[in-house]
Amino acid sequence: MNACHAATDLGGTQHRTPWSPPVMSGYATNRRPSSAFDNLRSNDAPPGTSDAWCEVIRRATRVAATEATTCLQGESGTGKEVIARFIHERSPRRRGPFIAINCAALPEQLLESELFGFERGAFTGAQQSKPGQIELAAGGVLFLDEVTEMTPAAQAKFLRVLQEREFLRLGGTRPVRINVPVLAATNRNLKDSVSRGHFRCAPLYRLNVFDIRIPPLRERRDDILLLAAGFLREFCGATSGLTPQASEALCRHDWPGNVRELRNVLERAAIVCEGPFIDTDDLSLAVREDRPQLSSTDLGDLERQAIEQVMREVDGNKVKAAKRLGITRMQLYTRLRKLGLQGA
Repeated sequence: MNACHAATDLGGTQHRTPWSPPVMSGYATNRRPSSAFDNLRSNDAPPGTSDAWCEVIRRATRVAATEATTCLQGESGTGKEVIARFIHERSPRRRGPFIAINCAALPEQLLESELFGFERGAFTGAQQSKPGQIELAAGGVLFLDEVTEMTPAAQAKFLRVLQEREFLRLGGTRPVRINVPVLAATNRNLKDSVSRGHFRCAPLYRLNVFDIRIPPLRERRDDILLLAAGFLREFCGATSGLTPQASEALCRHDWPGNVRELRNVLERAAIVCEGPFIDTDDLSLAVREDRPQLSSTDLGDLERQAIEQVMREVDGNKVKAAKRLGITRMQLYTRLRKLGLQGA
């Protein structure tokens, strides 16, 4: 089966008749997942036909056959756990467990006891020994979500897992040997986290053996209607669709919450829609302001306006601004100093 599903006629925004969702093999109906994507059968690739998404699937398929530590980087809601589960399902360890732990959801002490387990008497209330999530992942895959939120102490202990393939339970004296591939995910830039002191260098190098960037939905607009079709099949069966105007509105929206936001918008629309077709009035989308017209033809002024506009759009994040402008970060710094803009 091709990792990238073939596109079906989605009706686009040029159709004069209301658009109905096509039948897609990438969705099942037996259970509801915890991820942002709809129900995916284990042998299917997460749906998408855009070049950016097909590249993600290609890289995920390639690394699935290995035991390499993999880091998934992308904004919240882009589907990092979906890709992690896809890698697990395509790996030789597919029959083993997929153990996921969110490093941002647990306080420091609880995170360490959950990861490494503990021995009886390790702390007050530890009346019996308990294996950690690392041990429970034996024969399968360990997925660490929001890995940059791991405390420095936990990072140091986990480095031993990555380097030596062993660790100590809390209160333990004998090392526990393990052989578990690690998939890590973060919505932050790892190198930026290191430069700001939020993450240690050594774990970075061990975690980032193979990296996969998960693109935001605004960079894979060709997939919006395909994903929308699957979500509507979940919420409405085959009884509902989108008007051309609603399809166009979905494609024009910037989706700061990515696929998770798309799913929530369509779930609400399916509830409030009173007819067979979802229209723009049923979509709770923020109206996107038109970009201001350039008020000058002077190249210097145009450059200043472009940089100021992009810096506003990314809330002053120079890494994102440089990427959007198509220049390096050092080139952006040079231009900011040259133009006397704040934040240079």
